[in-house]
Amino acid sequence: MSVLKFRLNQSNMGTRYPELKKAYVTGLDRAPGRTQVELKPHLLICKKEACESGRIFLPWPVDGFGMPMVGTATLVERDQPYDLAVELARGKLNDVRNQLADWRLMGLKSTADLDALIHLAQSTFAKAATSQDDPAASLAASQECLTAAHRASMLLVETYTNQVLHKRLGHAAKLSTLVATEVAGDPRSTPYSHSITRATNAAVIGQHWRDLAPVEGKYRWDDFDLQLAWCRRRRLTPIARPILEFRNAALPDWLWLWEGDFEAIVGMIGELVKQAVHRYRGKLPIWRLVGRPATNDVLGLSEEQQIQITAYALQTAREIAPNTQFVIDFDRPWAEWMGSRNFQLGPLHVANSLAQADLNLAGIGLEIAPGFDPPGSHLHEILDFSRMLDLYALINLPLHVSLFFPSSSKPDSQADQSIKVDTRQWGGDPTEESQRQWAARWISLAVAKPFVKSVTISHAGDAQPHVYPNSGLMRHDFSSKPLFEWLKGFRTKYIE
Repeated sequence: MSVLKFRLNQSNMGTRYPELKKAYVTGLDRAPGRTQVELKPHLLICKKEACESGRIFLPWPVDGFGMPMVGTATLVERDQPYDLAVELARGKLNDVRNQLADWRLMGLKSTADLDALIHLAQSTFAKAATSQDDPAASLAASQECLTAAHRASMLLVETYTNQVLHKRLGHAAKLSTLVATEVAGDPRSTPYSHSITRATNAAVIGQHWRDLAPVEGKYRWDDFDLQLAWCRRRRLTPIARPILEFRNAALPDWLWLWEGDFEAIVGMIGELVKQAVHRYRGKLPIWRLVGRPATNDVLGLSEEQQIQITAYALQTAREIAPNTQFVIDFDRPWAEWMGSRNFQLGPLHVANSLAQADLNLAGIGLEIAPGFDPPGSHLHEILDFSRMLDLYALINLPLHVSLFFPSSSKPDSQADQSIKVDTRQWGGDPTEESQRQWAARWISLAVAKPFVKSVTISHAGDAQPHVYPNSGLMRHDFSSKPLFEWLKGFRTKYIE
């Protein structure tokens, strides 16, 4: 076990212990390892299992950006404590400069504003690094550097996105990327049934196991059938949501009678997959078959057992419908939770293993819900999102990205009541305008990536049952939020 020690120059660190406990260390593979966090007066101690250099990531306040996850540069173990604020500033500045250099090699043209922000970040970092004998001055300069580096990061990604979209449209009038939203129940009864096609060219449909089989052995396909027929009438590409999701609220109540009985559970899942895939064979081009494998403690199943079930479900479905593109969905793709959990692999390695297992996996689904309680992710800024997409693209399969951004922190009666918006991460209550701003940047970036095949934006309306609170395109009264209006314009300009 190796130890990294950090000097803390802020007097209020005791009140931030819940955030600091989320710290984790990554190695060369960028996967988080188990990390023990200890807070002492003016000292943060991180103990990690691997005896190698690494980067520590933890939530840190950045002016104008809330409390995103920020990482240091790569550090080696040493007796003398590092200055945490200085190292976080160094890490962020390194990320921005390295990414700019990489994209310049690909043809990116920088701007004067971007160069000015990077120069400001460099000069304030130099002041922070050379004034560590004056903790207050060093901390103030580090915070200035972090703010400038985050602003540069956002402008860098915006510049990259605009230039890539412009270049891609030079080869085609519109992009073939699928832009979807989730629908639930009977979509014919919703006021947005007609208008949704102006913002999307696809829809995520289907039912969770809990809704498909509330009684063991009896299936209810009514909503699934209605949603599929509605997609055909509206000329929307149907994408099926996972019928098997490793999330307690998505599983039928009767299944818990078999908790811990691996063989019985496998048999029931096999029957579920056979029934569903036989019924919709040839009708669904893309099916996100299984969701959230090997990230949660569910039904007493181990990490290995959840992976085995996922592979079995995929193999069973492939035998029945060889022409359907089956996708496996992963939540929390940064895998921050691995720093404090017993699961060892994480979504990146599980996805890569399934891709290499001769199961004809057709794609990887990534569910990203920043600033929500689990199964949401901690807040990350947009360059981290870009780098994460590039990392999963190394698996060499198309990516299907699902994004969820809150428009409010108020109670949402139709959402999963165990999930809340973490206002500390957002630096205050999110608004409909902040939802539009965040979603517009992230959607545009995802569509700009040629390896992203589909982007799903939350659910159609907050009036329908959903997982993440206040993250829909429509309000509870079915009126449209600013994000929906922006999405209509985006689709008109860029999407077939």
